[in-house]
Amino acid sequence: MHLDVYTLFIFELFILILLTAVMLFAWIGGRRDPTLGLTALMLAFSTAGTLLSSMRAGVSEVIPVVFSNMMILLCYGIMWAALRIFTGRRVFLPVVFSGPIIWLVFCLYPAFYHNLEPRIFLTSLLTATYTLLTTLEIWHARRQLQVTYWPALPLSFFHACFYLARPFFDDSLPYAEMAGGHSSGFFAILIFEAILYAICLSFIILAMVYERGQLGYKQASLSDPLTGVGNRRDFLERGNELIRKRKNNDFPLQLILFDLDNFKRLNDQYGHAGGDSALVFFCNVVKASLEKKDIFARIGGEEFACLTTRPREQAIRMAENIRFQLAQNSQHSIPMTVSVGMAFSESDQDSISHLLIQADHALYRAKSAGKNRIELS
Repeated sequence: MHLDVYTLFIFELFILILLTAVMLFAWIGGRRDPTLGLTALMLAFSTAGTLLSSMRAGVSEVIPVVFSNMMILLCYGIMWAALRIFTGRRVFLPVVFSGPIIWLVFCLYPAFYHNLEPRIFLTSLLTATYTLLTTLEIWHARRQLQVTYWPALPLSFFHACFYLARPFFDDSLPYAEMAGGHSSGFFAILIFEAILYAICLSFIILAMVYERGQLGYKQASLSDPLTGVGNRRDFLERGNELIRKRKNNDFPLQLILFDLDNFKRLNDQYGHAGGDSALVFFCNVVKASLEKKDIFARIGGEEFACLTTRPREQAIRMAENIRFQLAQNSQHSIPMTVSVGMAFSESDQDSISHLLIQADHALYRAKSAGKNRIELS
């Protein structure tokens, strides 16, 4: 089967231009995510580098040999930077520009510049190195990404292996006009693989950025913007999920309900800024006593709830420690204390709402009995 290299080349340019436009519009309309912006820049340089590689007739070979390859290698450096930013790590500009600079330095030597085999070997090696670095960035951050990252791993790894194998297979003339416009050799396969890689990589990056954005919106809808802890919706969802898990694996479950005392007086005297700082301070006190499995959330104005799997006596000690720490470290002249109501879930408990009602009754007794105390349901 013969592959028309001219057609593949034009198709590659068309695809690169289209992907650049798609990624650029996604960047503009997606809160200017830097990963999308760098991907759009990478595709734009790739388009320019691919176009320059065809400028051979009547033009010095410096453009297609030196500058086009420098642009394409820069694309891979930008791709590495884009994925590194996506994973939340610093970008080192020397790494981004090292590939193009290495290529330029080697091209200064006539023995290299006029010899096709070492040029193919060096471009393949630099391309594979950048791609493997990109693969390692994704693999290194896989536990923190919280998005569907795995399609990027085999894609990048295959692309790196493809270019590592290229020097052993690419014995065809590398330019369409020298190949008579048709080729069944490696050069046509090279163009075809580049098209598939550009398409797949672009849409994988777009999907990962979109998924992370959706996850951010979901997390924002489940957290209290002032204190950073969960909100009532988050508490109910996670609490009910914990109760469902207990049906198959019995474990203790205690609910602690906190209500800050004298909060209205504190707000009246220090304003809303003072009230906000008091809420944040209280959350910091509670967080110091929490374990990894504990669920803590703000479920009302100055009302907070904690669901813990600790045994009953340990849960009571934790609540007492929080009450004591808050009373001893008040930020304001008005004593900052907390009343606590506790409820203990039975093995047949079917919802978190019932536990909240029980804890609320105990909290009401704590308020009525003079505040700054713990009452059990």
